[in-house]
Formats: sequence, structure tokens, C-alpha cells
Amino acid sequence: MARQQLCADFLGILLLLTHSVSEKFSLSGSPYPIVGIVDQDVVLPCQLSPRTWPVDTEVLWSKIEGTHNEARYVNVHQYKNQPSLDISGKNYQKRTEMFQQEFRNGNVSLKLKRLHVADAGKYICFVKSPTWSHEANTELQIAAVAPVFIDVLGPQGQGIGLACRSTGWFPKPELQWVGNKGQNLALKSKLGMTQDNESLYNVLGHVTVPGGEALAEIRCIVWNGLLKTERESAIHLADGIFPHTSPWMAAFWVSFMLLLLTNGAWAFRGYKEKQKVSQKKRHEAAALLSLEDQNKKLESEQHDRSKRIERLTGELDFRKSRSYMVPITLDPDCKHPALKVSVDGKRVWHELESPEQTTLSGPLIAVGREGFVGGRQYWEVEVGDEPDWELGVLSETVRDKVIAAQLENLPVEGFWSLWRSEGQYHPSEANTKIQAWDLWPTVIGVYLDREAGTVSFYNVNVLADIFVIPLDNSEKVYPFLRPGHDMSRDNGKPLSICSLRDWDFPTKLSMQTVCQDRDNDPYSLSS
Repeated sequence: MARQQLCADFLGILLLLTHSVSEKFSLSGSPYPIVGIVDQDVVLPCQLSPRTWPVDTEVLWSKIEGTHNEARYVNVHQYKNQPSLDISGKNYQKRTEMFQQEFRNGNVSLKLKRLHVADAGKYICFVKSPTWSHEANTELQIAAVAPVFIDVLGPQGQGIGLACRSTGWFPKPELQWVGNKGQNLALKSKLGMTQDNESLYNVLGHVTVPGGEALAEIRCIVWNGLLKTERESAIHLADGIFPHTSPWMAAFWVSFMLLLLTNGAWAFRGYKEKQKVSQKKRHEAAALLSLEDQNKKLESEQHDRSKRIERLTGELDFRKSRSYMVPITLDPDCKHPALKVSVDGKRVWHELESPEQTTLSGPLIAVGREGFVGGRQYWEVEVGDEPDWELGVLSETVRDKVIAAQLENLPVEGFWSLWRSEGQYHPSEANTKIQAWDLWPTVIGVYLDREAGTVSFYNVNVLADIFVIPLDNSEKVYPFLRPGHDMSRDNGKPLSICSLRDWDFPTKLSMQTVCQDRDNDPYSLSS
């Protein structure tokens, strides 16, 4: 009896210990749906807290398919270190990848490549060890846009028939015909929509534009409600293109009346002819002025459309780059002694604790823990309104010299950066572009594309790129930050790396909120 009681007590203690260990860990996915673009890649976030990698940990990514009553789990990717296992699911061969170099930071996110419409759905990130297990959910939404074309079908009654076609949209788009004054031509249009074998929507719209209406320019607009963006095509219809009643009847009646008046007063006829010539000249002059006004208006509208397309294209490029967001932390062992790095490795600032530190040499930078030798990575840094800072990437060779305190300043080669000094941005092409914006960047996005060999910098406040630097170096590169410092004023404000919890886009960006409290403010592309 005593032995049974001892076994029961031991089992209870073991269960308590297991529960205690499990409570020490948590797992989080994305609180908002992740939006992926067809044929592009996307990262499904999954973060283990605290940022560590327990021994004998296994990771299983799966997708829920089927209805609520008949749901089933489909294997997407599985990782296990003992024995070694890192394989994609049957339906995801060569399309999934995990960031093994990030496991030590608790990052078990999954990259899903070459997206299909069928990839949309709910994904489960399941992590377990011998003593605990957790799971987190992330929803993936799929979108696709395509060019829009207008075809002229020819005369239809007293009007002109037009067709608008576009193939490769998702989800189901909306099509609208609009006149040059913004009038909706929906009552005069017909719409057809089909889906191809990849579930992408093909849209075909018809409209008959009646003659005699001052429409001039007709636009076909196709709208993607998920991306909050549109594509459009326009055509200019001159009045002469519309079919008219045959002019021979009018000519007949004019000739007949002239025949009746042949014996009339020749003086009166001569006067009328002179009056007609004078009136014709006045009409021609008025028509010429009207044509010039129309040309100026068309040029202005074309310029506005071009700027709008350029802005939307830039926003889409920013969204694509931001889909490669990865966690970045600063290495407290790879920084200048006069700098202070926060415990979570997300902030860095000056902290002069003694006068002796002012004599320390070396570049005033802090280098990231994470190094990258391939693939694509994106991260964001809050710089606020500070007039002096620098951020970018540097090579492993330069990093090693920073650790060994072998540098007075950053070398000419081996680093790629954007910086601000006394309120001016550098290089000069970056300053020119930023000064043209109404909203200067308080958050900078950095996009590293090792495949293309480039480093891109983005103004997150306006969702646009600042400039791109070629990166012709095969070494591993590391992020670095240099916070501003003014000896006559204070120790400067920190530079902050934005959190990975911001997995979708905020609609409003300001200096106070751009890196904080974005959970209820997802990004959207403005139209």
C-alpha cells in the first residue's frame, strides 16, 4: 500500500513538473491574415517565446482542408533534429523552407514559395519537445492582379461597341466602365466572368457607347477588393468614330432648294456665301482652340494616371518586399563600448558612463546577430525625427574587425548604408527623393536580396522605395545601426528594430504609432 502511494506521489510530481515546463514557453503566429501574391513567395510567421531552441524540438506545419464537419490536416513541412528530418509535404515538394539559422532565436516561421490559389487557408504551426507542446494558427489569403486591355468591336447601332478583358485575378474582381466625367456606364454594359484550371478569374466586359454623348474618354477599371488596388485601361473616342445618318439626304435637300432659288436674287446669294465663309473661319478658329484645350486636358489626365500607376506599382513592390520580413536582434558583444543595447536586442543608444569612454575609438555602431548569405530578408528600423543616424548591412570581414576593435571608422568597401547627417540624407539621390515627399520617413525598411545582389531602402510612411544599392559581395552580411549623438545636447534617442508581430500593413503611419500598437491597424493599398 505504501509503495502504491509512493508511485502516485511520484507521478503527481512528474505531471506538475511537466506542466511547469510547458508554462515557460509560448508560441505565436500572425494575429492578422497574411496576404500572398500568386507565383510569389510568402513567410508564415511562427515565434517561440522565450527566444530559444530547446533540445529535441520538433516542428510540424500543416494545413486544415475540407469543411468544418469533415476537416483534415495536410502535412506541409516537418522538421526534426534527432534523427535529422527536414522535408516538405507531398503536395508542397520544393515549395517550403524553414530558417534553420533562426531556430536559436525561436523563429520557426515557414517560407511558402510560388504561391497558388489553392494555398489559401488556415495553417497550423505545431512545436513539441519531450516535455511540452504548443501550436499557433496563421491564415493565408491569396491575391492576384493582371493587366487590363480594351478592344474596339466596331459600330453597334448608333454607338461603338467596346470590350474590356483581363485574365488572372483573385479573388473575384469587380469591373466598372467610367466616362471621362466619372459617370458610371453600368446600365449600358454586360459582364462575363470565368475561372481557369488554377482558379484564377478571367473577366470580360462589354459596353456600347452611344454617339452624341460627350464621353470622349472611356476607362475600364478592374478592382481587387483584397489588395485594395485596381488596374485600368483607357481609350479616347473622337466624335468622328461614331456612325451617323447618311449625309446624302441632307445634300439632296440642299441641292433641291438651290435649284428652286437659281432665279433668285444673285446679290443676296453672294452676300450669303460671303457670310458662310466668314462663319466657317470663326468655327475653325473656335474648333482649334477647343482642340488645344482638349489636348492639354488629356495630357494632364494622362500624367495623373501615370503617377497613380507608378504609386500603386511602388506600393505593390513594397508589399512584396515586406513579405520577406525576418526577426533581427542586435549582438551586445559586437558594438562600440559607448553604445547600450536593450535586453531584447531591439534598441541601441549612446550611454556615456564615464569621461574615459569619450576617448574610445572605432565606429559607433551595433551589429546584428543574424547574418545572411542567400535568399531575401526584410526588416524595419524606427529612426523617428532624429537628424543623425545610419543603418544598413556590412560584410562578415568588417564585422570581425569591429569585434576585434581593429577599425577607427567604417572602411570604404564592405558596407552598404543609408544615413542622415545634420538633417540631410545620404547618398544625394536619396536626399533628392525624400525631400520631394510631404512625409519624411520615421521608419526605414531594409530589403536584402542576395539573389538579385541588391540592398533596397524604403520609406515605410509612404510605402515607397528610397533607393537601391548594388551588393556585389559573396560574403555573409549583417545588419548594423548607428544611433545619433549630440555631445552639446544629449545622448540622442534610440534606434529601434520593429517587432515581427507587425505582419501586415497599417493604414495610418505616424511617428508615434508606426512601430507600436499596430495590431488593430492592418496595411491596405490605397486606390
